[in-house]
Amino acid sequence: MVTPPSDIPKNPLDKNVDLTSTLNISALRSVPDFLTDTTLIDSLTSEEFNILKDLEKDSAMFISLAGPGKGARFLLDSDLVTIGRDVTSEIFLDDVTVSRKHCQVIRSKIAGAVTFEIEDLKSLNGTYINAISKAKTSLNHGDEVQVGKYRLTFLRPLAGAQSKDVE
Repeated sequence: MVTPPSDIPKNPLDKNVDLTSTLNISALRSVPDFLTDTTLIDSLTSEEFNILKDLEKDSAMFISLAGPGKGARFLLDSDLVTIGRDVTSEIFLDDVTVSRKHCQVIRSKIAGAVTFEIEDLKSLNGTYINAISKAKTSLNHGDEVQVGKYRLTFLRPLAGAQSKDVE
């Protein structure tokens, strides 16, 4: 039986051994490139755009515009929405990069204004908003939320038309 080569030094106590690691740059990604609300809206399909036009004023939606689950839509229409790998989560993301109880979205209504916040529930891989790790933060229209390998774009109800439909 032949043993495969190994990066582990023969004698880990040897002071002359270089114990550096390698970072794969291709695994890194940049902040989402939706520069304006118009480009974000134009990236939606006609069906997604029409769904967002018909949303209630006090609700929102996550749409997976890229990555695994592309095209998946998750309605945020209650005061607390849990996200995780646990089958009891309102948004169930079945992948080992997602903690069982990963994060939650909290909807608040104060003086007629509706706000949404996302809170990480001490997940192993963290919750990223626009490629920045956050424990708790408010969500704004167009924010990209990364939960494990899933990338979900937060969208509020829309009005008007897509610029590709305007002559």
